[in-house]
Amino acid sequence: MPIEVIVAGLPRSGTFSMHDALERLGYHKTMHTLVHRNNVEQMEAWKEIYEKHLEKIWTNDDWRKMIDTLYPDFVGAADAPPCDFVVELSRAYPEAKV
Repeated sequence: MPIEVIVAGLPRSGTFSMHDALERLGYHKTMHTLVHRNNVEQMEAWKEIYEKHLEKIWTNDDWRKMIDTLYPDFVGAADAPPCDFVVELSRAYPEAKV
């Protein structure tokens, strides 16, 4: 399922409220660090992305594959780590509202 909404706000700037609002509006399954921080697989994948971000050229397909694999059925992204890659995610999901 493609990402439909990307919240560009930094952590501690109301992103959890946005996460909650999106879910209440029907965008169930929205990424947020507080909700998913205990998922080791997801956190390890983001760690690798941070470490290799400047070394590797990530295509839109790379981003889509990574997000769709780590977050199947998710339709929203808020808080960190997605907020650090808003430009990349918005290019990978051009139909998403930012």
